[in-house]
Amino acid sequence: MNKPQDTPNSSSSLRLRRIRRLAWWVRLLCLLAAVGLLVGTALFWSQPDWLSSVAKSRWNLSEATMNLDTRSRLLGWSFSWLPNLVVLFALWQIWALFGYYRRSEFFSSDPALHLRRLGGTLIVLTVTQPLSATLSVLALTLGNPTGQRWLYLGLGTDQYLSLFLGLAILVIGIVMEEASRMAQENAEFI
Repeated sequence: MNKPQDTPNSSSSLRLRRIRRLAWWVRLLCLLAAVGLLVGTALFWSQPDWLSSVAKSRWNLSEATMNLDTRSRLLGWSFSWLPNLVVLFALWQIWALFGYYRRSEFFSSDPALHLRRLGGTLIVLTVTQPLSATLSVLALTLGNPTGQRWLYLGLGTDQYLSLFLGLAILVIGIVMEEASRMAQENAEFI
């Protein structure tokens, strides 16, 4: 027995339901990521053993050069909020973007605006991550005598990926915004 063919309307309706469901999941993941970022950052800077392990492996600090007292950890925690605020703003842009997608608003100027902001935010993240790491290492070595304080500057593939994805998403947002503007102009002619 042959399967009945989907009509264009039922196929389109099915795709819209899938997009809405996916948008719901993406928004849930944004919420979970924001909570995880808030809790994870607090836990990381409040656990000297965990902090020491990361500082040794990522920033090449030794036990002798690190100060893990409350003041140093609090200062490091405050410096870590530089990229964290950028990430929270990016998550908010994704949340808002997928809110429009959930309502089947794909081609208006508002989703394009959120895409542009997301792209710009990823570009800013490229700068804030290494700056935060530099300031965090300084915070952990600030209590050392003069000449034994460390500065750390590390750039990795994460920053390049953030930069290139940010640029790509920014351009896609600009193109979508222009397409939305042109569609609106065309609609006014009719």
